[in-house]
Amino acid sequence: MQKEVVNPWEYGGRWFYRKLRRYWFEYSVGLILFYLFAVRDVDVQLKIGGKPVVEVTESVHFLEKPEDEKLSVLPKFPEPGNDKNSKASSATWKSSDFGNLTFILNPDLAYEKGVPASIVEQKFTICLDYVRQNLDNAKRSARAHQIPVSITLAQALLESNAGMSKLALQSNNHFGIKCKRKCLGCTCRNYADDDKYDMFRVFETAEESFEAHARLLGTNRYAHLKKYGNDYRKWARGLKKAGYATDKAYAEKLIRIIETLKLYQYDGNA
Repeated sequence: MQKEVVNPWEYGGRWFYRKLRRYWFEYSVGLILFYLFAVRDVDVQLKIGGKPVVEVTESVHFLEKPEDEKLSVLPKFPEPGNDKNSKASSATWKSSDFGNLTFILNPDLAYEKGVPASIVEQKFTICLDYVRQNLDNAKRSARAHQIPVSITLAQALLESNAGMSKLALQSNNHFGIKCKRKCLGCTCRNYADDDKYDMFRVFETAEESFEAHARLLGTNRYAHLKKYGNDYRKWARGLKKAGYATDKAYAEKLIRIIETLKLYQYDGNA
């Protein structure tokens, strides 16, 4: 007697068809629920005996395309007057009223003062553009002197006001590097708001400034920081402890700049 040969694909198709006919309603409900939770805003309540047991009120959008990376670091501030709890003033703010890092170092200021979101975004864009323009300089310093790229960029942003300080614009000095005694072997310049003996280095290019900064951090005063590798938090606190700056909040400012602008992403790619 010849044994009947069963086609597995045909058998599977019949099995699936039977299940579909039997459970078509459950399958349909499942697909609808998946669509609602994946794409739409939902507000679902499950009640037993008139009392809510499960409540979902937040929006779920895990199928949405992520925002552009450049805009992802920009904070979301309400426009002045749109929130009844806002402390927005009636003043008309201009971009020139704020430093380029103001809203990074004080993220609540825009909301409290009623600064338009367009000004905040403009300031963040200036900082991001500065990072792009000087990323290669920072990477070269990191390779040559074992300094985290994030630390170099954060210091440059802070010291130069994202490249807009007088020192940066007139002298290509992005780190506030002072001159040696009596300016021997280098070019120096004094500024009106500084002591007459408080001279600052003049560089031909921004690249020279980044290299001088890297050499400075390679001196005995800061050499011990290399043991921290790419741990930017320890580097920031170590720089403050070693006397790099007199500002008591210097380390916290560097850390906030790095984490707000996500500069740590460059530390592994030097």
